[in-house]
Amino acid sequence: MATIGIKYNEGGNPLGYESVYIYLDDKTELLFDTGDFVKDWYDAIKKFITGIPESLSHSSTCNHFQGDGGKFDSGYLHMVDDKPILKYLDTSEENWLYTQKDIYEGGIEFFIPEGTQPTWEELKEMCETK
Repeated sequence: MATIGIKYNEGGNPLGYESVYIYLDDKTELLFDTGDFVKDWYDAIKKFITGIPESLSHSSTCNHFQGDGGKFDSGYLHMVDDKPILKYLDTSEENWLYTQKDIYEGGIEFFIPEGTQPTWEELKEMCETK
């Protein structure tokens, strides 16, 4: 099983983001460290999807990074009519955790700049042209 996580200065202000990593085993670490968290996460997930034939678990740092003050939102990649699209949660809805779980349970999470909702094509362009 592969594990994805985020290296940063836990509890620091600022957080001191360093990199996204994927541990494949006790000896192999893939590091994504451009300094741009959105791009690094995108690149790590892309690498996982296209080349790692294992399941992926998330290190607790993925949740802690957000809880410690990471200024990013999430979009969830889905295939709709054989086309990739990003779906977003509407957390203003009272029971969103239950009524929209198909979005976060059925999609692949990508982090995006806070307050934005790019399309899949816009996110790809943002991350692949840097």
